Amino acid sequence: MPGLRRALLALFALGVLFAGADVALVLASDHETQKALAAVLIPLIGLAFIGTGTFAWWRRPLNRFGLLMTAVGFAWFIGQLTESNNAVVYTVASFVGPLYLVLVVQMVLGFPTGRLESRAERAIVAIAYLDAFVLTLPVFLLDGDLNLPAGAPANAFVVAHARGAADVVDVITSLIGFAVAAATAVVLLRKRRDASPPQRRAQAPMLWTGLTVIISLAVVFAGDTVGLSEDATGLLGLVGFVAFAILPFAFLAGLLRTRYSQAGAVGELIERLNAPDTSTGLRSALAGALGDPTLELVYWRPSAGHYVTREGHRVELPAADAGRAVAEVERDGKRVGAIIHDAALAEDPTLVRAAAAAAALQLENERLDAELRARVEELQSSRARLVDVTIGERRRLERDLHDGAQQRLVALSIQLGMARRKLADDPDTAGRLLDAARTELEQALGELRELARGIHPAILTDRGLGAALQALAERAPVAVDLHQMPEDRLPAAVEAAAYFVVAESLTNVARYASAENASVAVGREDGYAVVEVRDDGVGGADPGAGSGLRGMADRLAALDGRLEVHSPPGGGTVIRANIPCAPCA
Repeated sequence: MPGLRRALLALFALGVLFAGADVALVLASDHETQKALAAVLIPLIGLAFIGTGTFAWWRRPLNRFGLLMTAVGFAWFIGQLTESNNAVVYTVASFVGPLYLVLVVQMVLGFPTGRLESRAERAIVAIAYLDAFVLTLPVFLLDGDLNLPAGAPANAFVVAHARGAADVVDVITSLIGFAVAAATAVVLLRKRRDASPPQRRAQAPMLWTGLTVIISLAVVFAGDTVGLSEDATGLLGLVGFVAFAILPFAFLAGLLRTRYSQAGAVGELIERLNAPDTSTGLRSALAGALGDPTLELVYWRPSAGHYVTREGHRVELPAADAGRAVAEVERDGKRVGAIIHDAALAEDPTLVRAAAAAAALQLENERLDAELRARVEELQSSRARLVDVTIGERRRLERDLHDGAQQRLVALSIQLGMARRKLADDPDTAGRLLDAARTELEQALGELRELARGIHPAILTDRGLGAALQALAERAPVAVDLHQMPEDRLPAAVEAAAYFVVAESLTNVARYASAENASVAVGREDGYAVVEVRDDGVGGADPGAGSGLRGMADRLAALDGRLEVHSPPGGGTVIRANIPCAPCA
């Protein structure tokens, strides 16, 4: 993002101009007693915040922390305008001076995202701004004690001399300041307690330095209220000032510490994975390397198109807002699995990528084990369902034969017997009985053919899938367009599976879809026979709700195939079957 980079460089250049202006004011000041020290510290501190802030802003444009740190630097420079000998400039700078401290409170509460996540954090920051710029104003207007150094310009905001009232307001603002600082410290400690190990590792330098600033600030506010000695207040103020000055460097130290620990962790991971006598599992090794005991591994099943656990159970990846993040792992350009980890690790994705690259080979090996377990589980489940389906089909065939062809054959036998008895005495009646018997025989033959077609249509064996699907389309109650058929014969098992997928799909279209048109396509793709049935019906098909789609999936699973159903409500249904087919490559 060249535009952002140029803007941030311009912002840093503006900070350099502020630093130069402050140094000029220091050198010309009538009330600064430590000119050399101030001329060094003021630009150093301000530019440290602005430089670190613009760097963080450039690296992570969507993260507000860099913006806040840059704002602290500019607020610091504005506050140092108190070096001016002009009364108005001096007073305005004195009034605005606490802004950098309020921004520090907001910055440490918002670390590392720069956003105030909880209602308590937002309330603390709002009260801090109110205390610094609303409640403090009467102290300036009523000529309160501003602890002006010797030789400093007079308070230019005075409108009335009421030192007593101003002192009361000053005590109230100090008490509120103490409460804000104490509440900030409590929130920071709670965030530390609730953080995951990766978050703690990344937050430690910034958190403890920020806590030192906040606690020192709280003690200084308390000292102003209860009247601590100047030596004690000065010492605590010095500790807080030093901690404030090193806040940007603490942030950088956290980045370096995290990077060095990450590099060491990945190196240790590679060593542990390559050790011949290691008994550490891949998940445990990755969790140790990344510092995330909640880490999970899932494995990609290309044949099924979804992830599974190591035990072979299907699993869905977590949503992005669930406090978890996902890093997919590839080997030789093919997806083999994914690492589900704490969202804090996503702040530096190079760590997870490096660990994933180191573990890709072993993850591929574990993926094969997971694939085998998933297939065994699917075969056991589909076998049980196929047994139930087979028993049900057998009972249906028995019922259809008993209620249909068997009854007709019994009636045929009776009619033939009656015709034989009537043949000599009443030839006309015998003829009519024989005609009825012939009709009954034709109907019985038709029912038997229909039953045979349901088991395995003869046309499929004799003439192939295209002719069988053409016959199926002609009998369908909706218009069916066969717009793509294989030119050559497919393996018998593949043709049978494809035929019954189309047959069941068209049956569902007729029963449930309220469709006017359907289309069927059978093609070849990457070693698979691909069968696709579309309709323009009402959609809403649920693969888990009925036995038809489950039966299709089970039939395909027996051939290592998979079924995909896309059926949005009101958008029609697309059923796609992928059937492994070696000659289809």
